[in-house]
Amino acid sequence: MTEKNDMDALLNDLFAEAKDAPEAQVSDDFMARMLAEAEAHQPQPAAMAAPVAERGFLASLFETLGGWQGTGGLIAATMASVFIGFSGAEALTLDGLQTVITGDTESYISDLSGGFTFSTEAE
Repeated sequence: MTEKNDMDALLNDLFAEAKDAPEAQVSDDFMARMLAEAEAHQPQPAAMAAPVAERGFLASLFETLGGWQGTGGLIAATMASVFIGFSGAEALTLDGLQTVITGDTESYISDLSGGFTFSTEAE
């Protein structure tokens, strides 16, 4: 522990001696050139861009959805769900409801109680 204190004291003495040495002093001319060069390397602010025009609601929504790709995917998914929804609409007619209520329709899938097979006859 004493060696570290001795080293610290020795270093402090050396730094104090070097600080007072005349050759360690920086000239004003050198300092001015160094500051001028450092200032030349500083980043310059970007030029002011023209203000962006306000976009409408639909343009903002279009960009929020991801442009053409996102909007196209959303439209495709919507149309697929509309098709799927309407393709089963025959069960909602009067004849379709009658067969659903009374059970007078053919069964194409078994009731999964045995065999797990497709059936073409009404049970």
